[in-house]
Amino acid sequence: MRVWIAGLALLAAACDSAPPSADGAAPAAQSGYVLEVHATDGEQLYVVTAPDGTSVGGRAAGGASALMDASSMQAFAATPPPEPVTDPAVSFRAPGLSLAISGDETADGEGGNVAIAIGGQTINVDAQDGGETGDRANVRIAGVSAQDARDFINEAEELSAEVRTQMLAALNLEQ
Repeated sequence: MRVWIAGLALLAAACDSAPPSADGAAPAAQSGYVLEVHATDGEQLYVVTAPDGTSVGGRAAGGASALMDASSMQAFAATPPPEPVTDPAVSFRAPGLSLAISGDETADGEGGNVAIAIGGQTINVDAQDGGETGDRANVRIAGVSAQDARDFINEAEELSAEVRTQMLAALNLEQ
């Protein structure tokens, strides 16, 4: 699970980011695509939302994958986003960059949150490692380009080629 989360963080870091404004601050308005992954020990949900609000998702579990139907997408949309980091153990701010990290060990394993804002993109990770509920991770990357959204879908190896093609078509991202 940790390797998987690290891989998502590397994907986010590889995404093209808009340069900061002349004063060094990140652009105020969020634009671009939003990429989300919700993963547990047995299931991964991949959801991409286009700037126009169009959303599409794929679900992988037990070696099989499928496009998420309308009711699954509505249930996903009702899920709250990862919790903001309210009491960071590490916090860093610089022009155009904000980083906050928190973590704690509870009876239900170890958990942590990471929030990064850089160059018009935001990355939020909320993860739980071990415990009675098992491993889980919620990752949200906002403000990415169409090419980054295309790459995200194409690199979701848990989804079948057919599901990836359907997701690209639903967002008009076919090449």
